[in-house]
Amino acid sequence: MVVYLNMRSPDLVNFRKHIIGIGLLGLLFAAPSLKAQPGETAIKMDKFWSYISGPQRAINDANRVNYIIGPKHSLGTRVNNFTDLQPLDASDSQFMVLHVPASDVYEAEKTHDGPAFYISKTEVTNAQYRAFIMDCIAQWMRENRKEIASNYKWDSPEYIKAVNGWLQYDAADLISEDSLRKFTWSELWRSRNIDWKRITYQGKPIFPNTLVWVEDFAYSYNEPLTKVYFHHPAYDNFPVVGVSNVQATLFCQWKTKGALETSKSGSAIQYRLPSEAEWERAASVIAKKTAKKSSGSPVNNNFLRNAKGCYIANYHTAIGDFTRDGALYPATAESYFPNDAGCYNMQGNVAEWTSNVMQIGNDDSAVKGYIIKGGAWNLPAAACTIGSRTFLPETSSTSYVGFRLVAVPMRKYKPMGTPEF
Repeated sequence: MVVYLNMRSPDLVNFRKHIIGIGLLGLLFAAPSLKAQPGETAIKMDKFWSYISGPQRAINDANRVNYIIGPKHSLGTRVNNFTDLQPLDASDSQFMVLHVPASDVYEAEKTHDGPAFYISKTEVTNAQYRAFIMDCIAQWMRENRKEIASNYKWDSPEYIKAVNGWLQYDAADLISEDSLRKFTWSELWRSRNIDWKRITYQGKPIFPNTLVWVEDFAYSYNEPLTKVYFHHPAYDNFPVVGVSNVQATLFCQWKTKGALETSKSGSAIQYRLPSEAEWERAASVIAKKTAKKSSGSPVNNNFLRNAKGCYIANYHTAIGDFTRDGALYPATAESYFPNDAGCYNMQGNVAEWTSNVMQIGNDDSAVKGYIIKGGAWNLPAAACTIGSRTFLPETSSTSYVGFRLVAVPMRKYKPMGTPEF
């Protein structure tokens, strides 16, 4: 049994002209490593996934960096998020210039192993998350406006007008008949007085908080980003931000449900957020032969620059300087070179939610939330260290936290082919 997920159709082989190809094809399917045993499923993922298996270098817990985003807290090192452009204090400055060598981040001989899994090579993009939003809109329309959903196409003015009527705070702002002919989805995204919280999955709002751009940076002119970052086609391949841990988890559940519904064999993939251990294993892979366009492994390099001194990540390079690495805000999901596992932006760009809970302190001053890994475009190099971690409450959202997915088959499986690294 073979389950193909998100695969493009393979090129057809001309068997008459390529007799050798037939023999090679036979050898391929006869290979024992590709043959699923009874009770197992052979899984072939597309090129957008990396297969992580076997032990990887383990983080030295004694040299982990726990930092706090936002207000200063006695239980962790604070990272200034420039909400009010307040001056850096001594602890901020120390953290900004902190550098932890790879030899200190990783244990000398210790490794960390666990079950194999697939991890997405990129952070989830605006286009991918927007598909989630639109599917929930379509579901609501099928259940509540059957006369529209069954008689009008998705892009028709009539369909969009019905969606607009559902989402408007005030019925007085509904689309007039005069403007109905030219109303499009782009105009709906830009409409004022829209209650985006009405779009839900399992009863919970899923629309990103697009105001994080001005909430996080009160004195920066980020208003244009609030209007275009999530919905404009120019930002389709940028990582989605403004999503909470709850919303990221709901996206995983929606994707898992979709995989089960479209699977002809009854086998499906479970999509979920990575654990901190899984994230660190994927970030720490050392390839036997590094690709020419690989950023390498953080085990072997200086973290955020390659051997030639070129920046290989999007982060806050120096106090007051966000652009030295080539990006002012988040870059596209496939920016810079991937690491040895084939994953892009495991360090920098946007930080990433995990499924693990972290708490600092045990008394009334204790703080708790879900662990975030990888650092971000507005955080210093110390926050991008593989062993660094911070956390936020599960309902919090920011302009610099997104997520990537882990995929695990629901049955026993063997991967088709060998991992690229």
